[in-house]
Amino acid sequence: MESPKHAADSTARTFSQVVFTDTPYSYPPSTPVTCCYTITTAYQPHSRDWVGIFKVGWSTTKDYHTFVWVEPSLDVVGQESATRQAVFTEYYLPKDELDFYQFCYVDSAGQVRGASTPFCFKNPAGQNPESSMDEDLMVITTQEQVELSRHERAELQKELDQIRGENETLKNDLQMEQQQAASMKGQNEQKEKEMSQLVREMDQIKERNENLKSTLQQQVKETDGLKEEMMKQQRGAAEQNNQSLSLDGASRQNETHAQEKYDRALMKIKLLKEEREQLSRRVDAQSEETAMLNSKVREQDRQLFKMRDSIQLLQVDLQSSEKEKERLSAELLRSQSIAHDMDDVKTENQELCRRLARQMTLQNCSDDELKVKCQTLDGQLQDAQRKLAAEREETKNTKRQAESLEKDLQQVREQLKKVASTCEDAQRISGKQELQLKMERDAMAEARETLADKDSLMEEKEQKIMLERHEKEELARENQTLMSDIAGLRRAYAELQAPPPADSPHLQPDTNTSAANDWQQQQESPVQADNPYENIDIGAGTEEESLVCRHCQECFPCITRNELEQHERSHRVCPFCTMICDNMEQSVFEDHVYSHEL
Repeated sequence: MESPKHAADSTARTFSQVVFTDTPYSYPPSTPVTCCYTITTAYQPHSRDWVGIFKVGWSTTKDYHTFVWVEPSLDVVGQESATRQAVFTEYYLPKDELDFYQFCYVDSAGQVRGASTPFCFKNPAGQNPESSMDEDLMVITTQEQVELSRHERAELQKELDQIRGENETLKNDLQMEQQQAASMKGQNEQKEKEMSQLVREMDQIKERNENLKSTLQQQVKETDGLKEEMMKQQRGAAEQNNQSLSLDGASRQNETHAQEKYDRALMKIKLLKEEREQLSRRVDAQSEETAMLNSKVREQDRQLFKMRDSIQLLQVDLQSSEKEKERLSAELLRSQSIAHDMDDVKTENQELCRRLARQMTLQNCSDDELKVKCQTLDGQLQDAQRKLAAEREETKNTKRQAESLEKDLQQVREQLKKVASTCEDAQRISGKQELQLKMERDAMAEARETLADKDSLMEEKEQKIMLERHEKEELARENQTLMSDIAGLRRAYAELQAPPPADSPHLQPDTNTSAANDWQQQQESPVQADNPYENIDIGAGTEEESLVCRHCQECFPCITRNELEQHERSHRVCPFCTMICDNMEQSVFEDHVYSHEL
């Protein structure tokens, strides 16, 4: 770090690189000011160097009151250049006559290379005390100028009031736009939440569909297994029915086992029916959810279009606000120029007041009317000064308001960009949802096609069942005729086995004795094991009551109730239509029973 002494030395060296010459003690106000300076050989000028007027006591190069750029020079490096000039126009010069100022040469890097001696802005001290008539005429001219300035001040006041009203209107419009932007932001957040909720619901529906597909596949596999098991049971039951004619005890057990398996198959069929109903309800619920999601997506599309329209309206409002801002900036510049003109009028009035005071002191006039005029002029000048100060403050406030409006407009632009990005994100999400909905529709269409295929298979199986039912009825009729033939044969056999009458007069004793012995031998001889009529009581002379099967309607005159129940259990009967399905395959029988559940 440099020491203070070294820093002061470096500052002194840089300040002495440009020397200002012929700087007077004061400059007359409202006239152009020309300063002269010479650049030493220790410094090479730059095109971005400038000369500024600083108030004595300045701390940084930003405290300048006004400045002008230096004129380029073709001097050779190392040679001391000629005297140069910088001209300041009277419009931008300071108006205060009580403060002191100085010229400073500042390079392109913001370093001060030279400073002049202090000076001020005052009128020359010498005044000619003669020509009182000229000065009186000047007083009259001053009054007219005061009235003119008063009129101009009133017009400026009206313009400032109008500008204030326009600023209030712009503020209100900006607040309304900010409120609309905030409400749109809240709506966008709500829509984002709804979209995320819809995405989650779509994921859940997708998982449910996958679960339903896996469940349906599992049920199809279980149905195929049940069909195979029922076919095996049917084959086993057929074999058991063939063996039941010779083995009654074993057939009863097999029939009981088959009946239990049949009941289990019916239970499984009922369970499959319930599961199918549940799947149908789930598919319907998913269809309703899909319709709701489609309606939500359409509603969100409409809201997106509305948001686009509102964004376009906001952009139009933003353009109009920018145009209004440009107009306000132009009005502000015009008001600033008017304020400078008022400052010039003020300085002229002050100068006229000084001349009037000097005239009064020189003439020692005690005219009351002149004093009243002077007091009136003093009051008007004070009022003009106060109004000018108020107008300056209002001008500063207007400038600050314009800056705040510019910041607010920048925020509105950023909000519009955010809204546009949000709309693009919402469009991408809606596209993904439409794709997912399309996939769900395809999956549901495949499920419906599978169900339709199953329904067609069921119809074909029902047709086969109807054909087999007709065949079964024909077989039952043939069986009935056979049973009637068997009953006739039984009656004929019973008549042949009846004994001859005892009181026949034509038979001889030997013949009667031999016939009785033959009949007794036949009664004592063992009956063959395969005789189906071994339980018939031939000597009773009367037949037992005939029993009829409640399924095939066949008549069995010489069997017991247990045998009839065993016969009825041997039938395979549909639990819904009581159709006899003894000759059906197990799969056909299952399809027939399942067709009644539809």
